[in-house]
Amino acid sequence: MMIPTRIKTFVAAAALGMLTGVSAQAATSWDLPLAWPESNYIVKYVGQFADEVKQATGGEVQITLHPSGALGFKGPEMLSAVRDGLVPIGDMLLNQQVGFNPLLGLESLPFMIDDFQGLKDFGKAYLPLLDEIYAANNQKILFRIPWPQQQIYTRKEVKSLDDLQGVKIRSYDRSSTAIFRAIGMSPVQLPWSDVVPALAAGTIDAVATSSPSAVDGSFWELLKYGYPTRQTWNTDVISVNLDAWNNLSEKDRKAIAEVARRLEPEFWDKADANDKVMMGKLAGHGMVNGSLSDAMRAQLRDKAATIRNDTIAKLGPKAQAVVDAYQKR
Repeated sequence: MMIPTRIKTFVAAAALGMLTGVSAQAATSWDLPLAWPESNYIVKYVGQFADEVKQATGGEVQITLHPSGALGFKGPEMLSAVRDGLVPIGDMLLNQQVGFNPLLGLESLPFMIDDFQGLKDFGKAYLPLLDEIYAANNQKILFRIPWPQQQIYTRKEVKSLDDLQGVKIRSYDRSSTAIFRAIGMSPVQLPWSDVVPALAAGTIDAVATSSPSAVDGSFWELLKYGYPTRQTWNTDVISVNLDAWNNLSEKDRKAIAEVARRLEPEFWDKADANDKVMMGKLAGHGMVNGSLSDAMRAQLRDKAATIRNDTIAKLGPKAQAVVDAYQKR
């Protein structure tokens, strides 16, 4: 039986169209929102991750970064944005997500973690609980990036707790708000995007943040001094919506997980070193990198003790188990 030429042509065209459609659908494009400006080190590290994911998957998964809140999501909204599939993947400051689960603020309790190594050690005990919480919110943690030591940036010099009384300071979570109130300051909880406008308007006179954010905000234009209080420690989480994750091929999931596993230790090492570089930049612009006396630091710890212990008790046995494991390390 002879098949008419026009039918052969139609079948060939349809087959080509089907193949083209399959090819077009094969590549997965993910938009990844970040609250931080493009110059921030976290944005750069996440960008490195995206580049390596593209390479590892042979271009089958392509991630586009949207820094500076370009997609309209503020920091405290990130967990729900990923959970609800508004975006397939996102970056979020862990302690800003406590409105969804108070346990997400555990590592940020005041003066519980002393230094950067302590933050690493705490994470070993904390990660299984984080995985459980994120799974319950329809997402999977890919990797975490730490923030450097927290500082207080002020307009005036600070030599004692008396110099902090009544100062209006930006806080960023319940823990920082509680400790600043306990030492006599007037905390105003703000997402990062509102900090510089609030400084310029005089709504606040001081900011609690890390050195990279101080550089991002060009704090030397509005503030003069920085003090390494290290009242809390914080990490960013990069997580993916489980529906989006499960829609990938097994091969691509394995490739992405391997990239995340390999890069996370590198990001932690770079973040630690980045703090010194950023403090150098602040000094280069005329800011004073100050220090706290041992006596003042001890006063801060003492004032934080009740807040820390009461919060752990309220968070319950899961929180206590993590803290116990960390303290027994």
